[in-house]
Amino acid sequence: MKKNPFTARLGALLLCGSLFASMLAGCGSDHGLSAKSPVTVTVWHYYNGAQQRSFDQMVSEFNATVGKDKGIIVAASSKGDVNELISHTMDAIDHKVGAAEIPTIIAAYADTAYTINERGMAADIGSYLTDKELAQYIPAYIAEGRFSGDGSLKLFPIAKSTEIFMLNKTDWDAFAAATGATDDSFKTWEGLTDVSRRYYEWTDAQTPDIPNDGRAFFGRDAMANYLIIGSLQLGHELFDVTDGQVEFDVDEDAMYRLWENFYVPYVNGWFASSGRFRSDDVKTGDIVALVGSTSGVTYFPTAVTRDDGSSYEIESAVYPVPNFEGTEPYAVQQGAGMLVTKSDETHEYAATVFLKWFTSTQNNLQFAVDSGYLPVTVEANSEEALGAAFEHAAEPVSETLQEVLLNGIYTTQNYNLYTNRAFAQGNDARKIVENSLLDAAKADREQVVFRLSIGMSQEEAVAPFVTREQFSQWLAGFRAQLEALL
Repeated sequence: MKKNPFTARLGALLLCGSLFASMLAGCGSDHGLSAKSPVTVTVWHYYNGAQQRSFDQMVSEFNATVGKDKGIIVAASSKGDVNELISHTMDAIDHKVGAAEIPTIIAAYADTAYTINERGMAADIGSYLTDKELAQYIPAYIAEGRFSGDGSLKLFPIAKSTEIFMLNKTDWDAFAAATGATDDSFKTWEGLTDVSRRYYEWTDAQTPDIPNDGRAFFGRDAMANYLIIGSLQLGHELFDVTDGQVEFDVDEDAMYRLWENFYVPYVNGWFASSGRFRSDDVKTGDIVALVGSTSGVTYFPTAVTRDDGSSYEIESAVYPVPNFEGTEPYAVQQGAGMLVTKSDETHEYAATVFLKWFTSTQNNLQFAVDSGYLPVTVEANSEEALGAAFEHAAEPVSETLQEVLLNGIYTTQNYNLYTNRAFAQGNDARKIVENSLLDAAKADREQVVFRLSIGMSQEEAVAPFVTREQFSQWLAGFRAQLEALL
């Protein structure tokens, strides 16, 4: 029997609730989405260079396929670096004069997400995801987004990174052939300190008529990671957070070991940092090796250009990040997630649709291969999956990028990954940890260089700076800076 169209329509409306509710939220699982009346999802991120090009390309693909079918238009824009993104975000949330409207999605680290959530502006996207869908992601990455303590999901993983050790293999090979040094030195911070000393002495000896002109071997990005991960590895969680409240566990013995393997080699000239990033220092020949993020691989140089204008091509090699002797391996888990801001059900759901699409296995691997970030799903996080992605990439994937991603996968599977829990003073505390030891090392290295310039020997020049008293003075100031945040 033919159905009365009016009766059928009425039944559909009853299933969805009232007519008013259906207009707001839509019927079924579409949450108000309609291809005839698309909604715009704005995304703010900090990607630049190859990472931004890849992200933009994938956004275009989404808009032309799933977005077109469901009625979602994603509009993404880079807001510069991470700090600039944070500034734009907080200006928008605080409704400052001249600030842009709050976007639908913001790339955010946990501490920024915590602050946004405290302002009541972070949506719980867990309600738009099934348990089966959530089980597809690496558990630690999902756990990072559940920082509220109430089971809600406020930060969604789309790409992660960890740290790796990268080497100018060309210059290393010359040094290793002359001295017998081996890459076993890269397994520990103590080994790295020792081989950096040997490299300084070897380069100094090449110009016997110019004393104390040895060259640094190593530098690192993200000093905060060194102190936070190193302290944890040595038995002390620097930021001990419970229910959003932090206690600072600054252990003297752990800090001294960290000091010995960064400050001491730095003031001696065995470690260095001069450019904005250590890849800049490799490019100028000021260092030979670095520890940096897997996502920074696209910036590692293929040639060295020295101050005198001479230039030569270099090969690179990649290793897992060093650890302290006699400890379990630890590495940082980092990389911003995506926070969906509170708005309405349709926009929040639309944002979740995009994020799920972006992190589907094939798309997740594509972004990883393009950007140097690590995939976030269990299925994509394997050497086999990455190998297939390399083989089927639209453009050839460099050997360096392949090595970096494979080492990153190795790290996620064999190291204890750590990211500190969010707390209110998190950004300020991290800045202190990032700058305190490095600033002290830079300032004291300048004094050492001056003392060398007036005829002191290396031993005489560094002697006042490598004492236990000097360490204690730095540690007291470091503790005071952190405690002042409480």
